[in-house]
Amino acid sequence: MSVESVVVVGTGAMAPGIAAACAAAGTSVTIAGRDEDRAAAAAEDAGDDVRASPIEPAAFAGCDLVIETVVEDITVKRDLLSRIEGWLDAGAIVAPNTSSLPVGSLASALEHPGRLAGFHFLNPAAVTAVVEIVPGPATAPATIELLVELAGRMEKLPLVLRRDYPGFIWNRLQMAMIRECVHLLDEGVADLAAIEAAVSDGLAPRWIAAGPLATSDLGGSATFRIVAEQLTRLPHHPQRKA
Repeated sequence: MSVESVVVVGTGAMAPGIAAACAAAGTSVTIAGRDEDRAAAAAEDAGDDVRASPIEPAAFAGCDLVIETVVEDITVKRDLLSRIEGWLDAGAIVAPNTSSLPVGSLASALEHPGRLAGFHFLNPAAVTAVVEIVPGPATAPATIELLVELAGRMEKLPLVLRRDYPGFIWNRLQMAMIRECVHLLDEGVADLAAIEAAVSDGLAPRWIAAGPLATSDLGGSATFRIVAEQLTRLPHHPQRKA
């Protein structure tokens, strides 16, 4: 079995890109939304092969995968997923595109939580090279296998988490970097342009060749450990220097 028919639920910024990525993988794609005009506009943005529909049972008949892209609110998502599940065939997969909410909490809204796994696209979804696949406590192995197979057809590297974890991989790394950038700016260590350049012109090109853990290995793990220990010993200076 493979995913051949996809319904993307939601008409926000992520929906057209996700729909386009699914269409590029050779699937039949529909964008379903509460507002038919917004669904039609999102489908037009996604490409000629993507259809639009209101959120109603007929839109989900025979689909293999539902990708949910509505507002990042756990109550809204749970209510929507619970309602949609009753319209799906037994083998259909449900994949919230949440970027931070616990997948297990979303899955518990379903009668069959094994069919649900997080499917987190990076924006812009049509062109970014990776997608996170996040199992909940009850996610069936077959659910993960089908999402991995679809990610491959999209020519995206599937980042399969071993377990549900707040923020997953991408956002935990991204937010850690942003927190440190804001801290350096707030402490008056450097101006915004220098901090931006340190990442965009320094770390980013280096990490394209080798990720941070591989970089530390290449540079010598003993050296990186010494630097890390020095940084953790430094006293905090809360007052910004003029």
